[in-house]
Amino acid sequence: MKVMVGIPSYNNGDTISFVVEQAAKGLEKYFGGGLVVNADGGSSDGTRDAVLSARVPDGVEVRSFVYKWPIPGKGSAMKELMEVARDEGVDALVFVDSDLRSITPEWIYKFAKPIEDGYDFVAPLYIRHKWDGTITNNIAYPMTAALYGKNIRQPIGGDFGVSAKLIDVYLGDEEVWKTDVARFGVDIFLTTTAIANDFRVIQTALGLKIHDPKDPAASLGPMFNQVVGTLFMLMVRYEDAWKEVGTLEAVPVWGELVKGEPEPVKVTLSLLKERARELFSENEAVLQKVLSEETLKGVMEALKTFEFDDVLWSHVLYDGAAAYRRGILKNAEPLIPLYFAKTADFIEKTMEMSTLEAEKLIEERARVFLEEKTYLTEKW
Repeated sequence: MKVMVGIPSYNNGDTISFVVEQAAKGLEKYFGGGLVVNADGGSSDGTRDAVLSARVPDGVEVRSFVYKWPIPGKGSAMKELMEVARDEGVDALVFVDSDLRSITPEWIYKFAKPIEDGYDFVAPLYIRHKWDGTITNNIAYPMTAALYGKNIRQPIGGDFGVSAKLIDVYLGDEEVWKTDVARFGVDIFLTTTAIANDFRVIQTALGLKIHDPKDPAASLGPMFNQVVGTLFMLMVRYEDAWKEVGTLEAVPVWGELVKGEPEPVKVTLSLLKERARELFSENEAVLQKVLSEETLKGVMEALKTFEFDDVLWSHVLYDGAAAYRRGILKNAEPLIPLYFAKTADFIEKTMEMSTLEAEKLIEERARVFLEEKTYLTEKW
């Protein structure tokens, strides 16, 4: 089987050579060699030099290029990596992030082998700290599970395995790459497109994920808007695929699950609360049009106490999606203060919990979102 590892990057000079070396060892050990390709966004810190000077075994070719797609972002890098994979005729393309510190050669096997076994999309299943991946835990996971009925725990995990057949689907519509799919919307696009088009999906057990996590209140940047906006855009595109789904189906896991407690992630609870209240004031006029009267009332109470239950939170996102569809909500940014408030609620509830205990609350959230789905279909 011909396997390529694709690594998107932008100013990851400190971490990327380790990722390249581990990926190359995996290709050599399990597939007799292969191709590692880096698509860079024009880094100024020597990222590409680090890639090309990485020590790799014989039989592994390493390439690095600056992508040409005019929209700067992770998705543009991944688009051009898929084009390379298609041109090279690979059977499996494995995407890995450039800041991973926990990647091992086995990760490459765990992403590529299920493709050889007949799957088309391989999602990561890691153990992440309870406060790592708050957009995943609060939005991408419960929304994807409830909408499409597939219990994929890390739909925007960043590391994936994809088949040649699926690459053709991803590259089939050039217009979609002119949206936030070219930026941080790419991961939810890859996962949703695979599920909505009935490709065979599986999760692969990877153990602990150690990378460079960020404090959600301090460094959200444009990611929220791009991920949630893309999720809403895909809901419109794939309406026929989710509207009648009423059950949550387990997605198989490839490999053995392991347990452990990941490195702690720093969060500034006071800043989350402060930003939630401040940004709500700035966006209140828009939110009055987006949210139902009852949801808005619940949100205003939640901003006083930071008690923000999952039913209310599902209604916020479902109102947001319906408003996006009708053109009332142009992008997801006005929802950020409510995301901050929900994140603060989760941090307070899980302060004394282990990651495993907190995980049960996140799984319950997906079930609540499914139970509340009639609220969405009525609003839609």
